[in-house]
Amino acid sequence: MLLVVDSLETGGAERQVVDLAVALRRKGCEVAVACSVAGELSDVLGDAGIPVHPLLRRLVKRRLSAAYAWRLRRLLRRERFDLVHAHIYASTAAAAIATLGTGALLVITEHTEASWQGWRARWISRWVYRQAKHIIAVSTPIERRLIERDGLSPDRITVIPNAVVPASEVRSDAHPALPAGLRPLVGVVARLQREKGVANFLEAAARVAPLLPEAHFVIAGDGPLRQELEILAENLGLKSRIRFLGFRSDASALIESMDVLVVPSLTEGSPLVTLEAMAAGVPVVASAVGGIPDQVRHGEEGLLVPPGDTEALGEALLDLLRDPGRARRLGEAGRRRATSEFGHATMVGRIEDVYRAVLGRPAARSIAPEEPELRTTR
Repeated sequence: MLLVVDSLETGGAERQVVDLAVALRRKGCEVAVACSVAGELSDVLGDAGIPVHPLLRRLVKRRLSAAYAWRLRRLLRRERFDLVHAHIYASTAAAAIATLGTGALLVITEHTEASWQGWRARWISRWVYRQAKHIIAVSTPIERRLIERDGLSPDRITVIPNAVVPASEVRSDAHPALPAGLRPLVGVVARLQREKGVANFLEAAARVAPLLPEAHFVIAGDGPLRQELEILAENLGLKSRIRFLGFRSDASALIESMDVLVVPSLTEGSPLVTLEAMAAGVPVVASAVGGIPDQVRHGEEGLLVPPGDTEALGEALLDLLRDPGRARRLGEAGRRRATSEFGHATMVGRIEDVYRAVLGRPAARSIAPEEPELRTTR
């Protein structure tokens, strides 16, 4: 089978594709990954013995690329995959065109509510969905969008929340440790772009800082807004209290060192960083947006605030930082929920169930124990 994603640069959807490919390979599936361009995550696939096919010299994102579709179609005719699983708008559009007349069956995973789409992208998306045999939504708001906005029948959609691999299986490169004594430590791990709401985090931190002089803040991640955010932090008087760490391949280990993880996004799908914090027993303060309320229940595994409400975000941080016992209880509840409801093996198994249904193969329980759960040929 072939997994298709816009790139193998570090991002939530990209990590989901890579982790899924590695898990399927370990279970005996023959799997390959195609993308418009390679990236940092390519090495993970190479180490697992999974072929990677970068098809272009520049990233295709949020647009329909005839060149991407044509090269993907050429790959499908050469390798003869029987199932294609595409992720993210540009790749789902290319895959829908590329699979026409090839005999390869198409499954799509929708990772966002697609609030950025104008009328043209919406029209293309609706055409793409008609070509797919099944659509996976990573959250209930995305499922609702597919039904209400795009007119899909509910029986063509399966909601399968994202999941993270156990921390013991995560590969990371060594980074300098944070200086000792940064306690309590509040952090954000995100790409520095507008929809991640990092500016709102800085505004909330500026509310917390004078009331809790011992609190420190970190931002892990890079992106187009880094310089703008560094200037904002300085203007807010946070220069001595905050560290911009840039991209960190050891983000999971970094999260474990935090007292609170903040997810201040203005729009989201089903963010992995939330699940990483929960799995590490770190309480979460997050925007009640997208699939986050599917992951974190307010007052049970963390605290949810309206997106863009910096006052509410600051108050939620103060609540947890002033009551370490409550923060610890929320973190432990998050760990239990991450283990019981968002296990990676469970997610992979549910995706395999979709593959079997599309391919017309028996359910897993009818397969002999000595046989692989699912095999797809190339």
